[in-house]
Amino acid sequence: MGPRLTRGQAPIAMKSRPRPGQAAELRFVVEAKQAIDFSGDGMPAVLATPWLIWFMEHTAREAMLPHLEPTESTVGARVEIEHLAPTPLGQT
Repeated sequence: MGPRLTRGQAPIAMKSRPRPGQAAELRFVVEAKQAIDFSGDGMPAVLATPWLIWFMEHTAREAMLPHLEPTESTVGARVEIEHLAPTPLGQT
C-alpha cells in the first residue's frame, strides 16, 4: 500500500488529470448471476441494480487508467443513479 496522507499534507500529483467529458465504454452480456429474478410473479430475470453499479465502477476505472501510475488505483466515493430500463438475460 502506498503512503497515506495526514491532515496538512499536500496530495500527490497524478501523472495527468482527467478532463471533463472523458469517457470509457465496456460491453457485457447479462448472465444469470447478475440478474434479479422474482420467480413466480411473471417478470423475467433482469440485470440487478447492484451489478449495474459494479459495471459502472469498472468502466470508471478504465477511464482513469491512463492517468494512473502502475502502482496506483482509484475507488468511487459516491454513486447516484436512476436505473430506468430493464436489461434481460442474454442482452448487452
